[in-house]
Amino acid sequence: MVLAACAPPRTALPPTTPLSQTTPSSEPSPSPSPTTPLAVSSMPFHSGEVGLGYASVTLGAIGGLAPYSWSLALGALPPGLSLGGGGVVSGSVNTPGTYAFGVKVSDSAGGIATGRSSVIVYSALTMTEPCVAKCVVGMGCSKCGSFGTVSKGLGPYAYKVVGGAIPKGMSWKGLALSGGFPIGSSALSVQVTDKLGAHVNVDATWSVYGPAALLKGRTSGTCSNNQVQPVSCTTTWTYSGGSPTVVPKLVITGYQPYCPLTGCLPPPSGPPPGWTAAINGGVITLSASSTACVTDYTGYMTFVLRDPSTCATTLSSNTGQMLVDLQYSC
Repeated sequence: MVLAACAPPRTALPPTTPLSQTTPSSEPSPSPSPTTPLAVSSMPFHSGEVGLGYASVTLGAIGGLAPYSWSLALGALPPGLSLGGGGVVSGSVNTPGTYAFGVKVSDSAGGIATGRSSVIVYSALTMTEPCVAKCVVGMGCSKCGSFGTVSKGLGPYAYKVVGGAIPKGMSWKGLALSGGFPIGSSALSVQVTDKLGAHVNVDATWSVYGPAALLKGRTSGTCSNNQVQPVSCTTTWTYSGGSPTVVPKLVITGYQPYCPLTGCLPPPSGPPPGWTAAINGGVITLSASSTACVTDYTGYMTFVLRDPSTCATTLSSNTGQMLVDLQYSC
């Protein structure tokens, strides 16, 4: 009889552990929280000027939770400017004045911050240029050197010669020349720029005349009558040059004795009786007369022509000399 070998008893295997699985959570992820409170950090507004482009500015905020949204909270921006939701202020200013306002910034977490500011809008830079067509002035004139004014905008102003030339012998500052004008024609253009960058050009031209010139009288410069009563005489002189628009003025500058062969006579102390001087069309008519029975006026009278214009030449004409001989006794 064959005995069967005894088989070793079987050991039971442990149960298999299933793989772990990720189960979706039913709770939402927490939202990020602001690390610092929302605040307005910058409002770089600047002054503006009518007629000058306004450089756009971007408002700034810190803290809170971006993105930010901007709006106007109170007051009003200068007419022509607008505030976008992204914080950009742009546009063109067109009305001068001072404008105060408040802005508001909101973040995505519901935070709000405000800030206040103001903008000054200046009137447009303006100027005058009285000599833009032509200023007629006399040679040597120094009181008529101003050729323009500037105002408004925002000072201080800067000046630069951009055309023409400063007349020879004169000096320039701003919108004025100093020193005497030289005879001839000249032109000058000066650019004026204000602090905000606005600029205007002031143009000027000048026509500068010289003094009048006396020419010899047709009767050799003599006013004489010692033959008949009433005593009277008339003589004429001519002149050229001087102001093209204003008649010159005759000015007596002195008296000298008359010295015929019989000896010198004492010089007169004033103009002859009934003295008149009329100037018209380049002709000077000189007259003297007296109804007195006894007239004894003899001597040389010297005179010049002077310019009575507002912007007169500082030079007189050459000197004229006229013999006056009025003698009569009833």
